Amino acid sequence: MRLLAAVVAVLVVASCGGAPPLRTAVPVSDLVLPTTVPNGKVEVVVRSTYAVGETIRATVRLIPATGSLRGPVDPYIQASGFHGTATVRHLAVDPITVSAAGETVVLWDMRDDSGKIVGSDDYSLVFNVIDNSGRTTTVGATLQVR
Repeated sequence: MRLLAAVVAVLVVASCGGAPPLRTAVPVSDLVLPTTVPNGKVEVVVRSTYAVGETIRATVRLIPATGSLRGPVDPYIQASGFHGTATVRHLAVDPITVSAAGETVVLWDMRDDSGKIVGSDDYSLVFNVIDNSGRTTTVGATLQVR
């Protein structure tokens, strides 16, 4: 009987300890960064962080309330540091014009204009959006590269 009681006691104690918590990777979530424009809004969808060397993909949503929107126009990547702001890369993107909600994708291969891979830092995707009245709004989104 004592043996049975000892086995039960060991099992009870062992079941109370529990297993160590499972470690999971930190989820990479999308951030929706809205900007109000005179006739609607623009949303830039980016991830919270990117790995060095990874191609950055940003979705640009144009959402006019009235009229139309054209963008992204003249997109570029810039870096800000102790020495001021500098353009890192001019991006080649065909802008879209929409009178109802529409979206396009902007890609950056994490290279500068000379083709050199850039390192870990905070960068900004910057572009213009033009409405059907000719008003231009500059839109920006921070890209965290780690």
